[in-house]
Amino acid sequence: AARGKRKVPPEVLDLLLPHEPSIENIAIEAIRAGALDILRHIRLPDLLSVNTEVTTPEGVKTTLISEALRSGNYDIVRAFVREGANLEASAEPAISSGIKGGCFKGKEALERLDHIRRSGGLVNTPEGTLSPLAAAVQAANERGNLRNGNKIINYLIQSGADIGSTDAQGTPALHLATAAGNGKTALLLLKRGAQATQTDRDGRTALHVAAANGDGKLYKLLASQCPSSCKPIYSHAGSTSLHEALCSERVS
Repeated sequence: AARGKRKVPPEVLDLLLPHEPSIENIAIEAIRAGALDILRHIRLPDLLSVNTEVTTPEGVKTTLISEALRSGNYDIVRAFVREGANLEASAEPAISSGIKGGCFKGKEALERLDHIRRSGGLVNTPEGTLSPLAAAVQAANERGNLRNGNKIINYLIQSGADIGSTDAQGTPALHLATAAGNGKTALLLLKRGAQATQTDRDGRTALHVAAANGDGKLYKLLASQCPSSCKPIYSHAGSTSLHEALCSERVS
């Protein structure tokens, strides 16, 4: 009913709750539906600690606040923060989850992001995780989200985010923008210190990626902003950006 945006009478909840075998499932479904009123009515903090590890119906171990971030329900995130929730108790970084979930959109995007950061959300995360900067670049790559994504990127960099941080697969932020053909975000990263000579796990630079995509405009941008990247740089497979271009089906 919550998912259908119909109000559930409190007396119905009171009648059903004693027979529900898993308070975790109730909490997760209410979070996904954005039903803060239900969470308040069942007095969730009295039944389940906000820092308890829970298992979703899909079998994924997570925390309630991480589920709220992924679901894009900022009001619930804020309520859990007030209850003392540990933002970084889950495997996926909090700010990255919030960016992916859509918590930081609209006029209040940066205000919300700043609140999460000041409440314990990290702008720099361990290697092997999706960094907030990489998540923001992925968001900027989405159709219709360039302006908001770049705004978040600027905020993260100003807050100390590592310009060379990567996604969970070790792909740097500049590579992500280049692969998507997102010249505006790539230029923003370059202006803020990103290096076109940085390599991913395969030893490829952003120039390798642009060449393989046949993106001459972006290739020229990278080369002009970082001339040192124009020397032959070999990937782990022994390819330079010229090899990438010659082998690419996208290059005529």
